[in-house]
Amino acid sequence: MRRTRRRALTVGSGATAAAVAVAIAVTQFAPKVDQVVPAPDLQALVAAGYVTITENAVSYETAVITATLEQLPEDTTEETTGQYDRDYFGQRWADIDRNGCDTRNDELAAWMSSVTFKPQTNDCVVLHGVLDDPYTGLTISFTRGQGTSEAVQIDHLWPLAAAWQRGADRWSDQKRLEFANDPLNLTPVDGPTNQSKSDSGPEWFPPNRGYRCTYAARLVLVAATYGIELTSVDRATLHSALTDCG
Repeated sequence: MRRTRRRALTVGSGATAAAVAVAIAVTQFAPKVDQVVPAPDLQALVAAGYVTITENAVSYETAVITATLEQLPEDTTEETTGQYDRDYFGQRWADIDRNGCDTRNDELAAWMSSVTFKPQTNDCVVLHGVLDDPYTGLTISFTRGQGTSEAVQIDHLWPLAAAWQRGADRWSDQKRLEFANDPLNLTPVDGPTNQSKSDSGPEWFPPNRGYRCTYAARLVLVAATYGIELTSVDRATLHSALTDCG
């Protein structure tokens, strides 16, 4: 549980009507400032019908998740359109929702507790905070600054390079910009763990085994929202990860 701010969830221009409905539901689920709510990842999964929360228990609706997984498009393209370049996904940490704060600071503020902001930045630039890192299970103290900011990095669950290889090379510039800054696909995590993940897709899972069901469900939700094309290995890996999540 943590304090979070209202933030609109963006959806790619190629999203289906169902995905748009999910995005609207997540936005409506967003709390007022200082309201204590489930972590942003669970908010999205609850809104999508992938997770049910009762008391302190989290239940995964694996039938719903796997049904969605089965409907995801197959990656049949042998070659992508050109070499991947980060610049194809637009400005890094853009203010996509136009709330006056860039995406990185929005995510830090949404996920961390005991947050303090740089004065005169309209509560945008995060100076300090405490992150309960879902990937490692560790508690990380964050301090903004040279040599310290890297302790917490913002991970793209579906890395941009991985998405590029699975159909994003054919997306519009706007859809790629939205994808790169969409909180649905973002999580502040332990810096070294994020570095070790690099550009891996579903072949990589967090070392914290207790987060793997949530991670797999989120990968499916993001893929469904943006129409990411799965390889046969992607699909089999996600099926296997979801087996014990009921």
